[in-house]
Amino acid sequence: MRVPTSVRRRIAAGVLAALLLAVVAFVVLGDGGGPAPPPTTTVAGPTDDVAGDDRGDADEVPTDPRFDAAGRRAERELSVSDDEDAWAVPDAVSLPLDRLWDEERGAYVSPGGRVSTRLNAELLRLHAAAALAGHRGPARHDGRVRRIVGYLTGPAYVASAEGERFGASRHNSIHVPGWRQSSSRVVNQHPSIDATVARGLRAAWQARQQTRLSGTARDAIRAEVVAVASSDAFRAPARLLNQINWNADLYAAAATVSNDPKLLTDDYRAQLQWFVDHAREPTVPGGRPNLSSGYGFFYQPEADAQTTLNKSDTVEYASIVTGALRYYDEAVAAGMTPLSEEDRATMRAWVGHTLDADWTPSGYLNWETGKAGARLHLRQYWALALDGVANGTLGGTGITGRDPSDGDRLISRGEELFRRWAADAGSVLLPATSFDFPSRFAGVRNNRTTASVRLAATIAEWAASCACRGRLSPTESAKAPLLTRFDPEFRRLTVNGPRYATALSPTAIPTGGGLEPAWLMNARGESLIALGGGGQGSLGMRLVAGGQTLVDTQPGPTQVGTLALRQAKADPNAYTGRAALGETVVRVTHRFEPDRIVTTYLVDPRRDVEVQLRLPSTGRGGVVRCGPGTLGLPKRGRLPGCRRGQDYVVRSAGGATMHVGLIGLTPGGVLTRSRPGARSTLPDPGSQATIRLRVTKRTAITRVIRPDAD
Repeated sequence: MRVPTSVRRRIAAGVLAALLLAVVAFVVLGDGGGPAPPPTTTVAGPTDDVAGDDRGDADEVPTDPRFDAAGRRAERELSVSDDEDAWAVPDAVSLPLDRLWDEERGAYVSPGGRVSTRLNAELLRLHAAAALAGHRGPARHDGRVRRIVGYLTGPAYVASAEGERFGASRHNSIHVPGWRQSSSRVVNQHPSIDATVARGLRAAWQARQQTRLSGTARDAIRAEVVAVASSDAFRAPARLLNQINWNADLYAAAATVSNDPKLLTDDYRAQLQWFVDHAREPTVPGGRPNLSSGYGFFYQPEADAQTTLNKSDTVEYASIVTGALRYYDEAVAAGMTPLSEEDRATMRAWVGHTLDADWTPSGYLNWETGKAGARLHLRQYWALALDGVANGTLGGTGITGRDPSDGDRLISRGEELFRRWAADAGSVLLPATSFDFPSRFAGVRNNRTTASVRLAATIAEWAASCACRGRLSPTESAKAPLLTRFDPEFRRLTVNGPRYATALSPTAIPTGGGLEPAWLMNARGESLIALGGGGQGSLGMRLVAGGQTLVDTQPGPTQVGTLALRQAKADPNAYTGRAALGETVVRVTHRFEPDRIVTTYLVDPRRDVEVQLRLPSTGRGGVVRCGPGTLGLPKRGRLPGCRRGQDYVVRSAGGATMHVGLIGLTPGGVLTRSRPGARSTLPDPGSQATIRLRVTKRTAITRVIRPDAD
């Protein structure tokens, strides 16, 4: 929108005053001193004529044959590289991005002609890390470091609202000074963009000697980073929701480039203190705390408990916000007063839950719940979450209580998972989502660059500071312990182990559904069943009489009612719950072992019912067939549809398999096959086997699921 003349005059006066203050500060304090914070101009929201302008994703690269071919060539080079070389992925990802480099504009430019501020800032971080490490390879571009710095401190920087048109901005008003989302004529902003730019400019500053950054460029970095970090939009107590990580990135960057730690020692501590003070106390009257009773993460703490996003955990943002802790040790070393022991204990418990419950040994999030369907399985958010939790662990040992090797392993596991994805895609330019999940986030669901670039930058940054000569740490996935974590407030149970990962989350939207595993992954991060939900296409047991469903152990998120699990007595790895309608009851008990899930159904029908046990597969080529009996189950009869001694083998279209055995089936059971309808959590259904049997009295049926190792 056009800013009114009176507002422009006030802005101009404020900017002039800020410049005068900066000059005075420079004279008094000298180079590297702490400049006085400039005022922040907050511009009113956009009018309807521009609110919808430029809503597309600035990071999206339209399909381009040469760009795509370069991505495929890069994957072939990655496939024959040393698995332990930390620079292999940064180098490979850099290769196709060469096609986007525009020497005249001094930036990476989409074939559509737009310059993404975020994409360039991430690549600046990657190239600067390569220079700082003395790396020699495609990720090293000293000249581009200098040019991108010029772009970010020049055309991408919004110093004044004068003459600008502002578009829609989510969560916060447009802020000046700050950075724009892209080269579009309409200015869109978000705190995450400012934070990403600040991290990139900080990395360039740290590599200023290696990249021969000019004095003018250094002055521009210092002036702009400090101006934005010191503005009212980012000084404590300002923050976006409870996402204190964006502020932390700016404070740390300002401390580095100005040699003045005040923002890091004062405002950073204030943000941490606010977060922990509201870990269990509502952030606003009638709102929610930052954390649940089981240390899950509330995305909208300013809203009440009935808000949809506050009914389930938001695991990707828990890890993203954990990234704020990456500067804790640095801040304490700079003179920050540590948090109290009690507060540190709260933060340790939160970080411990985030690592143990939300991350699988495969390197993927245990992601059956997140910001509903808007972020779920978007790989660029997986990469952002990995960056946050790994670096929070590495740089925040004084508050997390974790060994830095935990962060090293997360980086290695993420790198290994990326290699598998790239091999499957035949390109280092990945599909935007995992498992073909139909994301509701329309602006980024076709983005093939951000996840790859973001991960490559994270690995490069780690390699430049790990004192490991660029060698990745062992993933040790096969040696991972079996971890079960239960959050009673969200009714969410997660299980992460060496052979599989799963979550049981009745109330998560849209992925919850009942008392069964909402989803199930093998050790390679491949999906074995639906991505969540209930009914047809999901694991579970249904009791039917007279054509009516009486009980379903996995009915779906809109029908779960009071379904919930609790820990079984005297067994930390066993959980139990019940589904009932009147006198008809099914008690479900899951016992989680390192290589299998043993589920016992105690069916008490009080009438003649048909029991239907669902065994679904995923993908158009997914099947359920009979195979060699390898589960070693005692006292079992012949499975319906199979020969004696055989197991069911569920095979997904991608080739992942699991063996399933059943014990305690009543005589006369039959096997039927069907293909469920598609839904968001089952975008490509496979064949489903349903075992049907009559039950007239109290009966115990046991199901054993063992995901196969390969």
